[in-house]
Amino acid sequence: MAKQRTVFICFLMALVMQGIVGSGFAAAPAQTGTGGGQEVILHQISFYKADLVAVLQQLAADCGYNVIIAPEVKGTVTISLTGVTFEEALKTIIQNHGLAYQREGRNFWIGPPGKIQADQESFGYFHVKYADVKQVADLVQKLNIPAVTWADERTRRLVALGSPATLQRISQVLNMVDLKMPQVNLEVKVIEISSSALKELGANYGYKNSSFDWGVDSSAAKMILDLTTNGHSWTAEIAALISKGQARLVSAPSITAIDGKTASIMIGDQIPIETTDKDAEGDIEKTVTYKDVGVKLNFTPRIQQNDELQLDFKTEVSSLGEKMGENYKIGTREATSCLQVKIGETIVIGGLISEKERENLMKVPILGDLFLLGKLFQRTEKEKEKTELIITITPRWNQGVMPENVNL
Repeated sequence: MAKQRTVFICFLMALVMQGIVGSGFAAAPAQTGTGGGQEVILHQISFYKADLVAVLQQLAADCGYNVIIAPEVKGTVTISLTGVTFEEALKTIIQNHGLAYQREGRNFWIGPPGKIQADQESFGYFHVKYADVKQVADLVQKLNIPAVTWADERTRRLVALGSPATLQRISQVLNMVDLKMPQVNLEVKVIEISSSALKELGANYGYKNSSFDWGVDSSAAKMILDLTTNGHSWTAEIAALISKGQARLVSAPSITAIDGKTASIMIGDQIPIETTDKDAEGDIEKTVTYKDVGVKLNFTPRIQQNDELQLDFKTEVSSLGEKMGENYKIGTREATSCLQVKIGETIVIGGLISEKERENLMKVPILGDLFLLGKLFQRTEKEKEKTELIITITPRWNQGVMPENVNL
């Protein structure tokens, strides 16, 4: 009888030892910290070939967390840790099994990479207020953000398919680039002045004609800037020349340009140019195209700091020349430059010189007006007239979209 009782006790002890080895044990948790910042510390964790899901559930229950475990999570775990938090233990366990997790508050999603909630793809819809929606879509691709994007220009929306983390990255990019850009008003004046009047103006202020090259490269713009530097009002002088008929204000447009975008002004006419060609059957076909003739200005402001901007501009001045057959020869003058200018500061562009041939009719008073005989008392003189085109540009802020009013 005693022998049977001894065998039974040994059998029970074997069962207890097998349970301990198979499932292991976790020491009672201790809490550190105060208030809402409490953190659960597990003094000792020890498992040997225990079921992985059961271990994760037991640890979460001991520490007061919730776990949502994907069906693909399987296997056993052998581990021994001391003085760790639940999340530290969780990281160690799942890394050894090639798993991933996502935490939201006290909830933990555990599963294979691509199977947890953080990896589940969904659609995100982003309203693009100011930027070009196509350019935003291109930028997302260039940044190697793992998302499929579509640009809907009609609704100005960017549609993206990706994980929550990917959609969050797209939102951050959009917050950085979808901004209202400052605008600049460019006040332009185009003035045509005769070379003789400019020489006279220079002489009045002590400029000798010999100190200027009044040929192809006129110094009229330099003279105007010198007058301004010395305290003279060149605008008053120009106004006086206009009143005398020695200068004329061709145009005074104002145009608004967005930072980094090109704005254009065309002042002039469209001249028809006719060309002839033969079709396949030998018949002559006439085609009419139109050529812009006048003053064409292209501006690209690039706003910097302290009311300064870089101004890229191209000036093209074209005019009708002599007639060649059914069409006219068109003369073109161009100037391209890049300047540093302050808001409210006027820049002057000169050197755009043209030469026109003008016919003057000279006649003897009374006799030159006689019928038939009057031509005997008349003569025609051809005179070449040089004029210079001066362009002034004054940039000003467009109120409401100044740098301090936009979120750059």
